[in-house]
Amino acid sequence: MGSKEENKCCKSEKEGGIWFTLSRRNFLTLAGWGLFFASVGAYLGELFGYKGFFYPKVLFEPSPKFAAGEPKNFLPDSVTTLKSRKVFVVRDGDSFKAISVVCQHLGCAVEFSKEKNIFECPCHGSKYYRNGVNFAGPAPRPLDHFQMVIDDNGRLVIDTSIKVPLETELIV
Repeated sequence: MGSKEENKCCKSEKEGGIWFTLSRRNFLTLAGWGLFFASVGAYLGELFGYKGFFYPKVLFEPSPKFAAGEPKNFLPDSVTTLKSRKVFVVRDGDSFKAISVVCQHLGCAVEFSKEKNIFECPCHGSKYYRNGVNFAGPAPRPLDHFQMVIDDNGRLVIDTSIKVPLETELIV
């Protein structure tokens, strides 16, 4: 008698299947449970997986303070672009200035025009004099100027976290 009851619980009476019949209802139930467990697995994988919950949420950026080089490396009366640091180094005789490449209108990268001796924004037409003061276009204020000092090794060191007034210059 025990063997008949065991066979009934494991087999379907209609088709003789082992667990259940493959009806539309059973298929959708299995699909629903499958999606549920896949979603829970994906969430737990994101939470505890690589770069998940236990990984620090840190933005790795270069230091705002960096050495630009020795003063003799910059030609007199020149503008040198340090693209990776988004800074212009302007040398006029013996004075140096560190001016931001970022336009004050919408943050585009400003370019220096040697023919016109001005900074121009290619996006919206803002124009700046060689000292960074705006004179045309939609820019509301002059380009940012950064602190520049000479370290113990005689190199120019620029700190982009410290903004200085427009008149500030380093004389070597």
